[in-house]
Amino acid sequence: MSTADNPSSSSPKPALFYGWVMLGIAIVMAIATMPTQSVVVSLFNDPISGALSLDLEQLSRAYTIGTICAAIPLPWVGRMADKHGLRVVVGIVCIGCAGALVLLSFAHSLVVLTIAFFFMRFLGQGSLGMLAGHTIAMWFERKLGRAHALLAVCGFAGGSALMPAPTAWLIGELGWRSAALVLSGFVVLLVLPLVLFLFRNKPEDIGLHLDGDDHEHMKHDVIHGGSPPKNDPGFTRRQAMCTRAYWIIVPIMCANGMIGTALLFHMTPMLRSAGIDGDNAALLKQSALAIQPWPIAFGVSMLSMGWLVDRVKPRHLMPLGPVLMGIACVVCLGAVSGWFGPDRIVAAMGLGMGIFGVAMGVGVAVGNPAIARYFGRTHHGSIRGTISLASVAATGAGPWIAGKAYVVSGEDFGPVLLVFALCGIPLAIGSLFLRPPSPPKDRDVSDPDPDDVDPVQV
Repeated sequence: MSTADNPSSSSPKPALFYGWVMLGIAIVMAIATMPTQSVVVSLFNDPISGALSLDLEQLSRAYTIGTICAAIPLPWVGRMADKHGLRVVVGIVCIGCAGALVLLSFAHSLVVLTIAFFFMRFLGQGSLGMLAGHTIAMWFERKLGRAHALLAVCGFAGGSALMPAPTAWLIGELGWRSAALVLSGFVVLLVLPLVLFLFRNKPEDIGLHLDGDDHEHMKHDVIHGGSPPKNDPGFTRRQAMCTRAYWIIVPIMCANGMIGTALLFHMTPMLRSAGIDGDNAALLKQSALAIQPWPIAFGVSMLSMGWLVDRVKPRHLMPLGPVLMGIACVVCLGAVSGWFGPDRIVAAMGLGMGIFGVAMGVGVAVGNPAIARYFGRTHHGSIRGTISLASVAATGAGPWIAGKAYVVSGEDFGPVLLVFALCGIPLAIGSLFLRPPSPPKDRDVSDPDPDDVDPVQV
């Protein structure tokens, strides 16, 4: 009998569970996605528009096309991670992400810019971000909520708060093309050494178990070629997509991405339309001030929700996200419509972004652990890939929807913000019905997406 089969014969428990090292690597991976996230990409908008003679709608369309197309291959990346292991896939994605930023630096036409956006959003924001969450799901179960909270706070929120200022400085000092090249080197130097020397796929590979426990988890450990133990949910991608829980969680995560990206991408034109005057440098500074509360609130929300989600059922926490999302959009609507006065536009927009940060934190903190716990780890990469496809496509649609609505409504962001606010109502109501799905009748782990699966009924 192997050590993994017999906990009593296992080696002494190490002083530091290696999962915390892997959490640190996942945090670095999340930070490395920042050059491809909207909070940083938006800083390139004005200089790229000037260099390529593009208007707001053309730039938004290029970003939307690139991002939506980038979502399509994400399930394939998840399947490759399930098949070949995270370490190999993360290394390849890291190199590809750096190459996408190099391509951006050489963009001299709208077509090349769109292609660069595609690879940036596919390999950076989409794949590397997805793989960061996939990584910690392979190492934690009982503490997964807290691990996701630390990943979101230190990685995504921390990167969002820290990266815009030095990126803006790089663009100002070196120009946007050279800044893109510097960020390309940043991605490679940050992630690739960790992948080569420290990355491990899952605890079973080094004789450990989830959460650093000295025994195998009855429901979630995946050992000996990926076969789930007796009580593991073991959902395939197709089976997960036939559950009610999947179709409650995914729309909330998509709405967060769609609306959040629209607000970030169009912050400068929103402030300009609200009456903020000044040159591009001054507007960029005001935009940064309005955006700043978002990552801070997101981080604080994740810290508190990460602790709660390991103790409170998801259906009791999830409705809070859509409600706050709607409130945030109403506050932003008031900012662009002049409800708070001309001297409080930036402060009001910052308040709205802060509330939205809390809403997004709820969605991420509750949704990501629920996916791993409800559907199991065996096909986690494949399932997360389909969710990432939908959420990344939504982030691409957001800027185009907002930009198009702005033009159609006579250069007014008010109508689209009102529609965004109303979206929170059905999402909040639907989240009240969130429950763990019944285990699938068939658990054929030899095929990650069999055609003859008898799916779980909604």
